[in-house]
Amino acid sequence: INSQHCPTYGLFRNFSNVFRDYAREGLAHEMLECPSPDETVASAHTCDENIGKDHEQIKRLQRIQMENDKFDGDRYLTDLYIMDEGDMIFDTATEMVPHWSVKGEQEKLTKAMQNDGHSEVIAIASKLENLSTADESIAANTNQSDTPNQASFFTPEESHQLATIPPSSNNHHQLTPEQHRSAKLSLLDLLFSYVYDHRTTDGDPTVESSWTIMILSPSLSWLEDYHPPYDDIPNVLRWCIRRSLIYPYLRSYDLAIMVVQDVSTILMKGRRVVIRCLLQLRKIMEKSEVHYLFNKLYVDPLIEWVQKIEEKDIQDFGKEVNSILAGRHKVGKEECTETFLLDKQFLDMGLVGLEESMLMSSSDDDRGDDEEEEHNGDEESRSSGGFSYHDDGDD
Repeated sequence: INSQHCPTYGLFRNFSNVFRDYAREGLAHEMLECPSPDETVASAHTCDENIGKDHEQIKRLQRIQMENDKFDGDRYLTDLYIMDEGDMIFDTATEMVPHWSVKGEQEKLTKAMQNDGHSEVIAIASKLENLSTADESIAANTNQSDTPNQASFFTPEESHQLATIPPSSNNHHQLTPEQHRSAKLSLLDLLFSYVYDHRTTDGDPTVESSWTIMILSPSLSWLEDYHPPYDDIPNVLRWCIRRSLIYPYLRSYDLAIMVVQDVSTILMKGRRVVIRCLLQLRKIMEKSEVHYLFNKLYVDPLIEWVQKIEEKDIQDFGKEVNSILAGRHKVGKEECTETFLLDKQFLDMGLVGLEESMLMSSSDDDRGDDEEEEHNGDEESRSSGGFSYHDDGDD
């Protein structure tokens, strides 16, 4: 530990010593998985100019090691066929129509009209009006109250939230391309954790929601800082998927991939939908006695940053995520098709081997059952002398 080099964290790494100097004692332990966030960990041979970088690398290795230690293979296998076996929470999570799915709401409206459900039609039509994203030409500052398109999109509560978020000290015009990319990667892992919770609670957050969002997000649980181009979209998504198979109630790879698709959709919808998701996440954290500081460290700065960048930047980022889902990624300026980068084999959890072992064990059990049945049949045949007995009754 080197007291002369304080770790920095939060979006754009604007904070340090928050847990040591300002938060109540014990909050860091309750709020994070990362131990001692205000202490610098470095190897004995690290020179002063590299101590910050070395700290980040060691902290990441600690995170991955802790994930590996906490992974429960048996628990993962229990949820492997949850889609076929049925689970009420899983079924609700995968069948719900989230607020970013306008198509889903339109299908509801059509069905309601066909069933002559007048009150339901009115409710869904009102919801569709709020969700409309047909006009993609948003004003440069989304938080301007005089923007007609924005006024018809955000609810009064959301508009009030936007108006009350304190401005940060960031000069967004001076941010480097690497800092902008790093912010997008942080946004990616926060949206993943938010969407997972949104689906598994059917859009109605619980007292566990702030913990779920924290534990699934490397940015929140470990104050992870991303360094492009070394860190990229597949890396961040793989880390999120890993955590979704280790910590929460539902540990389903299929659900995790569905969440990634949702995140891609949200980003491609543009800034307003992204901001709506962040505002809902912010509200969850604000109500938590443990996780409220995440708003100051990450969520509020992200909301401000999203309002400042170009609409096309967010949508293009969503297209990048979508291309990963399609098994495609960019190499320089050329597009090439390769192996699906979010495949189980790339999660470094031994999932493929686990599943193969389970299948072999199941096959051996079936073979054993067949042999036992065959053996029992032979015993019965021998005991009856090879003949079947038939009683015709009395003549």
